[in-house]
Amino acid sequence: MITRSKFPLLLLVSAMLAACMSSTPAKPESRIDPNANIGALQTFGWQPANTNLVSTDVTQRKFDENVKSAINTDLMRKGYTMSQTEPDLLIAYDLSSYEKTKSNPFSVGLGMGSWGGNVGGGVGVGTGGGTSTTQETRLTVRAVDRKTDQEVYLGTMTGSLAPGASYSDIAGVVSQALKDFPAKRP
Repeated sequence: MITRSKFPLLLLVSAMLAACMSSTPAKPESRIDPNANIGALQTFGWQPANTNLVSTDVTQRKFDENVKSAINTDLMRKGYTMSQTEPDLLIAYDLSSYEKTKSNPFSVGLGMGSWGGNVGGGVGVGTGGGTSTTQETRLTVRAVDRKTDQEVYLGTMTGSLAPGASYSDIAGVVSQALKDFPAKRP
């Protein structure tokens, strides 16, 4: 039986749980060319970089190296071999950042007080709780069949990626972007 003294606590816990469940985690998305036989290909390499876009910032260059390293590791784990000369697949990635506004349409307020010998309390529940802005980054990994010059795979994942991110955070986002990339067949 819920007593009067436990009702505000129960309401508060319920409101907190509802607030936690309101945000949905990002999900990876991918697109595979149905006519491509990606698993039959053996090697991969990087599409040549546009030298006008290469950063001179040390932090940005380290970040780029970590993203490429995580992609290399993931593809090698799937059985592909890195090749500097005439690879079967050409790999490229890009990042796009944007601000995401989250709104919390639910708010709870609790109050308690006393004056003299009387004790009183109150609970307020409202809508239009407020908004917050976070920086999101979408990683897109593309694979092109070098012989046909056709894009055979496109994988994306959204996360909190930025220069200075840890290698494990980068590897986690890369792994999700390449989740549906077919493993090499023997």
